[in-house]
Amino acid sequence: MTPTFVLQIIVTGLVTGSIYMLIALGVTLLFGIMRVVNFLHGELCMLSAFMVYYVSISLGMPFWLGLFAAIAFSSGVAVLCQKLLFKPLNYDILACFIVGVGASFAIRSGTWAIVGPEPVAIPTTFPGVFAWHGVYVAKQRVFAATLCGVLAIALSAFLHLTKPGRAMRAVEQDREAALLMGINVESVYVTAFVVSAILAAIGGAMLGTLFGADPEMGADPLLKSFIIVQIGGMGSIAGTVIAGLAIGLSDSVTGTVFGGELAFIIDFAILMLFLIVRPRGLFGYDV
Repeated sequence: MTPTFVLQIIVTGLVTGSIYMLIALGVTLLFGIMRVVNFLHGELCMLSAFMVYYVSISLGMPFWLGLFAAIAFSSGVAVLCQKLLFKPLNYDILACFIVGVGASFAIRSGTWAIVGPEPVAIPTTFPGVFAWHGVYVAKQRVFAATLCGVLAIALSAFLHLTKPGRAMRAVEQDREAALLMGINVESVYVTAFVVSAILAAIGGAMLGTLFGADPEMGADPLLKSFIIVQIGGMGSIAGTVIAGLAIGLSDSVTGTVFGGELAFIIDFAILMLFLIVRPRGLFGYDV
């Protein structure tokens, strides 16, 4: 195994891991603020990929307009789910999980009935490859990884430097104290759902440009997100970033050496090891 081959595996893993990291950030954001596990997150990725396909291919509009349409559509669906599904349940973690599972299957089945089971290809925005000392990376992958990294930094800046972000962190730390300080907790919850949906939309769009869109595409990133969030620590942004990149590297190595079929097995083995040794993850809460 040559150094060039090893570097190729690392680069591929970091690119894939950055997309899973972005999607997982939406999951951990909601749990950190609301203690809600959003099982609809994967379907938001899938719907966003199809929205990009519809706007950019069926309507012939630029990719960027398709991406903005996906963000708007995903945010709207997320707010509707928050108002109609999770709020009436008072954000109870178990009840929201069960309802989320049912709504996820309903959305997936509905999409299957409308668009059919066949995957559709979304043309790349940046065709071609970068070559560096024998390492080849598609420009679309570089764009996706760069965008995901920038958004992760932007999310951290939003949470620490803006008034809505600080309100979200206050609610995360102590909901009752935030209420006493005059923070509109329900407004914070809506903001959290919108931000989470934006992350899912962009992550889903990036996956769609790399692997195509189909009604089942949301399942894999959702499972990856749960693994990443648990390893990194439920509610921890930093832990999610580290775990997402690590899982991407693990998948790249496993897929290259043993075949892609074993990637999930290795991921779950790592998760079980963490659950035994450190159940709260790298930087998270006890759950």
